[in-house]
Amino acid sequence: MKSWQTKTREIARYIWLIFDYYVWLIFNLSKYRNINKKEIKRVLIIHLGAIGELLVTTPLVSALKSSMDIEIVYMVSKGKEEVFKDNPNISKIIIYDKDYSKLNPILSESKYDLAIIISPGNEKFKTLTNLCKKQKINYTLAGFGGVKRGLGLSFNKRSFPSISKHTVIKNLDIIKPLDVYNKNPHLEFYINKNDEKSAKEKLRKLNVKDYIIVHPGFGLYKKYPYPSRLWPHDRYAKSIDLLTNKYKIKVLITGSDEEKEIAQLIHNEVKNKNNVIITNGLFSFGELAYIVKNSKLLIATSTSIIHLASCFDSPLIELGGKELINEWHPWMDKENYKILIHEEVCTQCNRLNCRKKTIECMNAISVNELFNEAVNLINSYKYKHVEGI
Repeated sequence: MKSWQTKTREIARYIWLIFDYYVWLIFNLSKYRNINKKEIKRVLIIHLGAIGELLVTTPLVSALKSSMDIEIVYMVSKGKEEVFKDNPNISKIIIYDKDYSKLNPILSESKYDLAIIISPGNEKFKTLTNLCKKQKINYTLAGFGGVKRGLGLSFNKRSFPSISKHTVIKNLDIIKPLDVYNKNPHLEFYINKNDEKSAKEKLRKLNVKDYIIVHPGFGLYKKYPYPSRLWPHDRYAKSIDLLTNKYKIKVLITGSDEEKEIAQLIHNEVKNKNNVIITNGLFSFGELAYIVKNSKLLIATSTSIIHLASCFDSPLIELGGKELINEWHPWMDKENYKILIHEEVCTQCNRLNCRKKTIECMNAISVNELFNEAVNLINSYKYKHVEGI
């Protein structure tokens, strides 16, 4: 259940979004300017968010590319370019640089007819809106909001704000003024042959065929004293032992190098250590995509790997907690995932650090609950060659 503080913040957030939208609607005269789709040949999309946030924009990208004869250039923050490196719908990836003098010449190499700013990041909002003006981009679309970003007045078209729609749908709402739609949106990630080959080779060296993925960490967790997405490591260990006792299957613990200490804590508690392999930092993002695509089950908290699994409809269990379920649940076949969340405790606060210092949303999830749901998913999913099933 959302606490009264969470509900208050949610109401305040929506009031601001509505206020921001109607200020734009009243005072921005450029909204009356019709968009001539025939003039649009080159599109700049800007999203400076996290990997998972970028993956949920892929239905927008594919809709644009399939409906219009255009070239798409995508601007992302440093380290996120792997998400789109093999996407055939994107011609070029630009890395954001806060130094305008470095970024402007890169953008000036080509003329852009349309800019779509999906999520600029709070501190980068003014820089990017000014950038669009100086580049003399004909049309600008936006679909974001936030008190720290200021009023979004300088856009031709904006989507009506919502806090109840899934982010995939909110992103697609941005391009409705172009009469571009995606009736069957799905997330996309393209695995190249080299990544597939190298991932297979690494699995071979690890002597792994059938496997479950456990992804316990998330970015920047060390920054917070009470990280709201961490499930107790001893519960991960007990769950792993139950699953490896039932099925003759390996467990890969994935994550970044920075999250390796979490993996080690789990491994120390596991009894069936021969069936558990720590792979933190072993796989590139493309290789990880192949690993996720072919896993028998993914167990993770709300982080980018959830959305990566959604690209392939891979079976997953999400340990819910602080996440806003309506806006960020896995975008895939509902039969292939389960979100474990307990509404009787404080949930969906959307904070990275637990205000109560209890992380009760995660602690409410039991080992037996996870194990039973894991068995249900493994037994019902399309893969039938795991020994023990």
